[in-house]
Amino acid sequence: MRVARDAEIAAMTIEECLRLDTPLRDDLEALDYEVRDLVARIRREARDAGTDDTTFVKASTTVLLSIAAGLIACAAEESRAVFDARAFAASADRAARWASERRLRSFVAGEA
Repeated sequence: MRVARDAEIAAMTIEECLRLDTPLRDDLEALDYEVRDLVARIRREARDAGTDDTTFVKASTTVLLSIAAGLIACAAEESRAVFDARAFAASADRAARWASERRLRSFVAGEA
């Protein structure tokens, strides 16, 4: 993607990611699976070690958001675009709503 100097760069929506061509879409699905699996494993280990699960979930969410912000900031820098924290927050909000709807769909389908 070519971005004009000083243009803003925003994260893609889940819907945009789902419309990507393979193999990129497949790579993103693998990333999603691997990260979810890693978080679930570490979460189990933390619970087994006596860590408060709510604290772990809140802290790991902060870590994952920090990683995401770092990725989009790096992409902005590489394309000489502006990293806008408000645009990132809006992207995070859209992703949170999508995740909530996905969880509800999974629950209704008996998969949660």
